[in-house]
Parts: sequence; structure tokens; C-alpha cells
Amino acid sequence: MSFPIIGVVLAASLSVIAFAHLLPAVIALSVGQPGQAVIFLMTGLLTAFIAGALAFSVRGQGHRPSAAERILALSTIWLVTPAFAAIAFVGIDPEVLYMDAYFDAVSALTTTGAVATNPSFASIEEAAPLTIWRATLQWIGGYASVMTAMLVLAQLGLAGLSLRRAPIPPGMTSGPFGRYWPAMLALGVAYGGITLMGLVGLLISGMPLVPAIALSFSAVATGGLMPESSFALAAIGPFPALVICLLLIAGATNFLRHAGMSRRTIASYLDDPEVRYLLLGIAAGGIVLATVIALFSGGGLSVLDAMMWMASLLSTSVVPVTEEGFRQIPLLVALAVVFVGGSTMSTAGGLKLMRISLLIKQGSREISRLSHPHGIVHTEFGGRPFSIPIMRGVWAMFVMMLVAAVLTTLGLTLYGVSFEMAIAASIAALSNAGPVLGFAPDAAGNVLGLDMMQAYAAMAPGAKLVLAIAMIAGRIEVLAAAAVLAALRTTDSA
Repeated sequence: MSFPIIGVVLAASLSVIAFAHLLPAVIALSVGQPGQAVIFLMTGLLTAFIAGALAFSVRGQGHRPSAAERILALSTIWLVTPAFAAIAFVGIDPEVLYMDAYFDAVSALTTTGAVATNPSFASIEEAAPLTIWRATLQWIGGYASVMTAMLVLAQLGLAGLSLRRAPIPPGMTSGPFGRYWPAMLALGVAYGGITLMGLVGLLISGMPLVPAIALSFSAVATGGLMPESSFALAAIGPFPALVICLLLIAGATNFLRHAGMSRRTIASYLDDPEVRYLLLGIAAGGIVLATVIALFSGGGLSVLDAMMWMASLLSTSVVPVTEEGFRQIPLLVALAVVFVGGSTMSTAGGLKLMRISLLIKQGSREISRLSHPHGIVHTEFGGRPFSIPIMRGVWAMFVMMLVAAVLTTLGLTLYGVSFEMAIAASIAALSNAGPVLGFAPDAAGNVLGLDMMQAYAAMAPGAKLVLAIAMIAGRIEVLAAAAVLAALRTTDSA
């Protein structure tokens, strides 16, 4: 196994993290917190120095990486980069344990949205730089997630992603990322453009600059960031809530559409099966959810709030719509929806709508064969026929998600987490939907609701490490994580 590619990509990732420290530093200066600005600048310089040293050490050693090296480099990035992003959390509050800071950094970069550190600040201004730092990490992680899916996982055809991949121009140009630059630029323009439109919309609604930046960054990344512990969409007004919901839907949609790598028209969006499934899930799912709650629990969840909850859950953001929604929506329903997740090539987590559709289509095909054993049943997704090898990958992904959920649950129970909360936390981590833990009950049987962050903070360091690994496995796809372990085992035995 050759490792130069790991060093090149890791150096690039650390360079981005180093540069990202500038935004919270500027915010800190603007709100009268020069001490925090110094911490962010010093942490950024340290990260930049290490990135430069790493880039220098692997200079001139580049080569065309194998599939195993790509996946291993991918896993290394998601494991190591948060270790540097976590330093700022400890610098702002020296009482924070580094494991808690690492947990928060992993959660932010994987757009999971779980929080274990909660420093007590004397004012909103004092909390602003750290809020922006979380949002910035989520925004970077959202872009990195789409890049991971588009340039690595889809090119390897992982678990059906070959049906959704965009052609990458052949040939090489100068630089370590060579032929990928056009795709990275097109994606960056689309990602940044959507974020900017959301930011402008929130500012027009009258929202202050810092929460507007934080929410626009987090929403397009489907990160579930809450600027304050009591945050809920229903409390900020209809227009900003609409803007955030539109950002969540955009984040949960295939970014190849946004970036123009596929035909980019309104009709082309609706031609995409995953877009139709997403919109149908939000509209029809919201109506069904509101009706079921009204009939069986006597609750008063409006259809509009139910649709917003479905957008929040399907995007795996799980940003709260109303505090009462945590008690009105059954835990199993919330877990099932985030397990499904959003579209492929999006910032959303979960198994993905395409794979659920393929599983249903194959099931229908097998049922048709029962009545017509010798018949030929044509099945396709988005105009592309799918084969048995593709379905094997999809089934393997589905099974591995369940196995990973079981193993994560067992790991959490070993550290004293209650069984029901362990199940919810494991699905939350693997689906990159941290706030869904709010639907779970605490030890006294009361639904956690907005107190879910205190539940994460109360977990043992070992439990947080288990969840951090699960978040990374969910973000790089569980099947790819299993491939990394197989590759490492093969290397060790060679």
C-alpha cells in the first residue's frame, strides 16, 4: 500500500480547515471578543503549518491511486481532520475535555449536528464565534460529503451509485487533483450560490447577521445547527422558517442537478426520481403524519408543521420545528425517516432514497415473477436499467447499515447508555442526524426533546468515541468503511 495520496489529500483538507479559522476570528473581533479571535488565529496557523509540512513531505510522490487507496485516504481525512478542528473548542473553553471537542468536531464535519460541549457564555456576543465555527465546519463538511460521493464513491460504483454518477473528463492536468478541478469548481459555485441566496433571504427577514450566517451554512449542509438551546423553526417566523426549509430541501437534493452536471431546468429536477420521492415524502408524508397524530394521539400538529418536520427528518437535519413535535411524533417513525434519508450526491445522510426505491422495485419484480415465472420484467431507475450486481451492492449496504446499528447500540450499552437511547443514538450517528435523539426517552421515561444535547454531553467518553466512529462510517457510507477494514487486514497479512 502506497500512502502519498493520503498525505496529499490530508494536507489539502487541513489547509481548508486552517483557512476556515478566519471567519470565526473576524466574527470574534466584530463582537468585541479579541481573546477568542487570537485563539482561532493561532489554531489556524498551527493547522496551516502542519498542512504545509505534510504537503512538503509528499511533494513529487503523486501517482494514480488505486480504489483501496482512495477509500483509505477518504477514511483518514474524516478521522484526522476533526482532530485539528477540535483544538479551537478546547481553546475557547479549557475545561472542555478533548474527547468532547473531538466528538463535536466530527459531528460538525459529518453534518450530524450532535453537540457534547456547551460552554456557559455570559452573552450572545461571547457565544457567536463558536456558533460560527460549528456552522463553518458543517458547511465545509457538507461540501466534502458531496465531493466524497461524486468523485470517489460514485466512481467506484458503490452500492448503486453508478446509476447516479456524473462523467469526469478524462486526462490529467497539473496539480494533485488534476482532472477533478472542473467538477469541484462547478459544485463549489452551486453550493456557495445556494448558501448565499439563503443568507440573503434570512437577512431580508430581519434576522441578525451571526444567526443568519450560522443557519444558512448549516441548513444547506443539513447539519441541524441550533444557535440556542430553545431554537425552533415555528418560533422564528414564517418567512425565515420557509427559507430554512427550502435550504434543507436543496441540501437533500442531488447536487449534480444544482451544479449543472445534469440538465438543469425545473422539468429536469422533476424528472429525477429522487426529487419526486423527496417532495412526495414531504407533502404526502406530512399529511399522513398530521392525520395519524390527530386520530390516535389527540395531538394538534398542523399539516404545515408536519410537512416541515418531514423536510427536517428526510434531510437528516432534524432541526426542530416545534418543541411539542418531539413528543407528538413516535420515535420509530422519526428513526425510520432519517434512516431512509435524502438523495444521493446530497449533503443528507441515511441509506438514501435511490436505494430504498431499488429495494422496493426489486421486491415488486420478484413478486411479479411468482405469477409469471418465465416472464421478462424490465426494471429501471431514472431511465437506467439496474442489474443483479448493483442490487447485490444495495442489499449489502442495507444489511451493513443494520449490522453497524446493532454493533453501535451494543457498544453504547457497554458504556451505560440505556437500550432505547442507544438505539436512537446509533441510528442518529449512522444517518448523520444527531438531533433525532430528542425523540428518545430519558431514564425516567420522559421524551428528551430539546434536551438531547445534554444527553450527548452526559455520555461517557468511550460512548462518544463509538458515536464519532459511527458518524464517520455513516458519512463515507458503511460499505466503504467495511472495505477500509478489509483493505487494512489484507495489507497486514501481505
